[in-house]
Amino acid sequence: MQAGSSISTRSQIWKGIQPLAGLVFIYLVFAIASATFRTLDTAQTILTQAVILGTLAAGPTIVLISGGLDLSIGSLFVLVAVVIGLLLNAHVPIALVVVLSLLVGALCGTLNGAITVGTGIPAFIGTLGMMKVYRGIAELLGANQDMSKFPASFQAIGAGYLIPISIMVVSFILVYVFLSRTRLGYNCYAIGGSNEVSRLAGVPVKKYYLVYYTIGGLFAALSAIIQASRLNFTNSSWGNGMELDAIAAVIIGGTSLSGGVGGIGRTVIGVLIVTTLNTGLSHLGVSSSWQRISIGIVIVLAVWLDVVQRRRELGA
Repeated sequence: MQAGSSISTRSQIWKGIQPLAGLVFIYLVFAIASATFRTLDTAQTILTQAVILGTLAAGPTIVLISGGLDLSIGSLFVLVAVVIGLLLNAHVPIALVVVLSLLVGALCGTLNGAITVGTGIPAFIGTLGMMKVYRGIAELLGANQDMSKFPASFQAIGAGYLIPISIMVVSFILVYVFLSRTRLGYNCYAIGGSNEVSRLAGVPVKKYYLVYYTIGGLFAALSAIIQASRLNFTNSSWGNGMELDAIAAVIIGGTSLSGGVGGIGRTVIGVLIVTTLNTGLSHLGVSSSWQRISIGIVIVLAVWLDVVQRRRELGA
């Protein structure tokens, strides 16, 4: 038992080191290849670009650790953004706009969880369907609507560096506390490790899944609030592929698609890898198409490494 435990511990440490080593390597490569990359402005750009992706990815971190999957968060993001625009056009007070937007995100997240646990259909299919539903509703609500020129008090949420980056950091801290200091967080790993064993142990798996998906919806809404305030407009065409970017960042950071393994620290590294890679390639004049190809290759490598390591653990 001690030998097996030692192997498992070394494996977990190695899983944590790999993404960090990858981030350092990527940064050094671009720093050597591009003089403009080696500036404070570039570092600020990377952090600023990480805000939306990082805040959005906080939710999938919890969902993926629990063994779930939510493909609808990109469409939920745009639905909340449209709701924000409509509310601000109706001159609803800023504080109420924020509360209502978060409520929409939470309710949609709960609905995703209810569909998954209530019907028994795979989360991939259930949330894929809701992705289409949320996108369609956003297009209907946002059709022929001019949702721009928001009040200065709302724009302040996403302006500059301090407030948006602070929101992202607080989001990470909240997820860390949730996963490491609460019963729901402890059971998130247990459920992801073995749904059936957790159920037999008396864990209310279905009820907990509702909470995990609800949190995912909340962070999608929060990221939409930051984006709308930063750009000073919203549009129903937003969000295409954002769910894949967020899930990619979580997986690249080392959270397993199989569930039971991961953490918000790993997601932070995954988010920084994605944003550093995109920023570095832009500095080298690489087109957005090749940037997508690069991220895709990194995702495949990350999942492949996870599969190889799991096989080694099982073999040990």
